[in-house]
Amino acid sequence: MPPKRKGQRNNTRKPSKPDAPLPTNNVVVSGAMSDCKLPEDLMLSILTRLPVKTVQRYKCVCKPWLKLFSTTEFIKMHREQTAKNPQNHSLIIHSIDEDYYHNMSLLNVNSTAEEPTNLVNPFPVIFKEMDLVGCVNGLVCLSCPPFAQMIVLWNPVLSIWKAIRLPNRGIDESMDRISLGFGYDESKDDYKIVRITIFKPDGNSPKNFLRAFAEVYSANLDSWKRVRLSFQFSIIPTRNNVIVKGRPYWTAIIYDPVKMFREVMLWYDVENEVFTHVPVPDYNMHCTKGGRFVEWKSSLAILVYSPTRERDDFVDVVVYDEGKGHWETKSCHGPIRLKMERHMQCSKDGVILAETPEGTLFLYDPVTNAIKEFRIAEAMKTSYEAFSYTESLVSLKGMEKVEEQDKDKFCIKMEDLVID
Repeated sequence: MPPKRKGQRNNTRKPSKPDAPLPTNNVVVSGAMSDCKLPEDLMLSILTRLPVKTVQRYKCVCKPWLKLFSTTEFIKMHREQTAKNPQNHSLIIHSIDEDYYHNMSLLNVNSTAEEPTNLVNPFPVIFKEMDLVGCVNGLVCLSCPPFAQMIVLWNPVLSIWKAIRLPNRGIDESMDRISLGFGYDESKDDYKIVRITIFKPDGNSPKNFLRAFAEVYSANLDSWKRVRLSFQFSIIPTRNNVIVKGRPYWTAIIYDPVKMFREVMLWYDVENEVFTHVPVPDYNMHCTKGGRFVEWKSSLAILVYSPTRERDDFVDVVVYDEGKGHWETKSCHGPIRLKMERHMQCSKDGVILAETPEGTLFLYDPVTNAIKEFRIAEAMKTSYEAFSYTESLVSLKGMEKVEEQDKDKFCIKMEDLVID
């Protein structure tokens, strides 16, 4: 048996403690509990812990319940209770099959099911490419790279979706690509999409530096507005790398007159509507297979896998400390008995999703060292992308029911699109 490493834990997961009854909100429960024999706070506590599909069925019990379950207050309370329960923590997985069709699957990390649940993907099949931008509070953002000609918000559990109206600005030859981010402004209960246009270098830019232009979509206002930039940056990916506490983060390059170009983690403050950045972690790329930025228990983190002889089965968790302003290696987990080609994501409670060199997916629990293997039928190796997901009752104005699409429809290849 290998020696115990620093930070390694082999104990079993402890069941979560029951929460105290929820405080009664008279605005929410008025009339809805009038015929109930149980105390209002206890009944509300029970209802906010029900699965989304059960709440949907209970809407037909009576009109007061239908009204209650549609209120912003109840939806928020239900969302918060659902997120607290580890049994509700899932991963949404995007994969591509041999016909280049984009499949979406939902995997509950604590379920005994051997395979993920297949979802009906609302993204129009006429587009050949699709990005999984991210998930926030049960909503999923999808887009069409590299110029985001189509943007979709989707609640897969409610099976409703909405195509987002694009800004008036079209696509022209000066553009290099468009990168999207997805976030949530809790102070205004508003879901936002960040659209960053990266332009090709011009005579006014430093050599080989690509300029940026930013716009933000507000779901509450159903409109876009420009965001002024206090510094110039360039982004390589066509979507955010990770979303932490409702804030999208990208790996980016900023222009520094002293150091010329500097790599940072750029993030958008959805409440104050400004961009800022933090340093990237300093780790030896020659001794690692790279890292994957994740939300690790509500903090920005990176999972680092080191495929050297003595460390090929361990994962380091490097977390950014906002208070101290630097990165710290919080823990090291392993040994992992399966060979990892890459780690892709982790759930809200830290269960890691990874892929083997053969294309098999597996979940690794760093607390118990347990491993669960699974496959997605017909998915091509290395085609997977994933984000942490928790179901919710969140819906937006204008959302419609998802309908099954004809997969045999001709798909438009991005290189065939003509840019005027």
